[in-house]
Amino acid sequence: RAELDFLDVKRQSLAVYGQFGESKWIPFAKENSHHPNRRDSADLGGVGVGRTLLCVGMGASLEDQVGIIKKYRDRVDIITCDKGFAPLLRRGIKPDYVMLCDCNVVWQKWAASEEDTEGVALIATPYANVTWTRKWRGPIYFYVNRDAIDTQDKFLPIMGPGTRIVPASSNVSNAMLVFFTGMDEWDRKPFGGYEKFLLIGYDYSWQPGGNYYAWADPKPKRYYMNHRALVDKKGRLVYSSENLIFSARWLAQYLQANAGIISVVDCSGGLLNSQSSDLEAALRSINPGKAQAIRAATQALEAARK
Repeated sequence: RAELDFLDVKRQSLAVYGQFGESKWIPFAKENSHHPNRRDSADLGGVGVGRTLLCVGMGASLEDQVGIIKKYRDRVDIITCDKGFAPLLRRGIKPDYVMLCDCNVVWQKWAASEEDTEGVALIATPYANVTWTRKWRGPIYFYVNRDAIDTQDKFLPIMGPGTRIVPASSNVSNAMLVFFTGMDEWDRKPFGGYEKFLLIGYDYSWQPGGNYYAWADPKPKRYYMNHRALVDKKGRLVYSSENLIFSARWLAQYLQANAGIISVVDCSGGLLNSQSSDLEAALRSINPGKAQAIRAATQALEAARK
């Protein structure tokens, strides 16, 4: 069956909550709700007006594109996921935002130095692993997922005012896009105001001779997560897991439902069924003068507001 239905999503949500909800999610949320660097997530509304957001996942397609991203860094804002933060820093790219959703991604394994977090905004779920939030020096914006089992009713009372509600989107790479768009049946207005979104590292798969993540090949994970052999958009044989396939299907349906409202271009060449483009061509088409002028105007407005 090509499309996901409500029962598919509910089964996935119940499985995850049953595994982590009471043991980690609620205790972490209670600590994170009092974080001294916490900011009102509504402050990010309209932050990207007129600009492009490059969403950097950790699929292996990212490996070949780092030089391109560095070359055109000044034309885009960049958001990456928890596992992408340190690898990008090591290659000379400091993102504007980092997305942290997982209660199990520990700082010691994936992060950089505390100093590197200065000036970078962390966007996180209430149950983001506290080894990260305790170290983070930049601003932190929390959001809760509106999901098929209504966990927002558990976490909103814990987190209180200043917490954004977004559609639950299956994985961290999807969440990077959905936080800044956020459309659902209750709200069709794009939240962040970005003119365009570019996706790289959104492979939802890995090649037989390639890495599982960009620059990392965890074993035995690449073996026990190998549930299917498929052909990707470039005609290559790839492997994937049921979770990754679910996430790719979820995002494809989200993009289809919001076509004409947001402009999203996938530059990864993996399993995502969506509009595609070469990353350098997409970045080259951005007017750098326009992007810089809008960034300067936005920064001036933010400074005046403070």
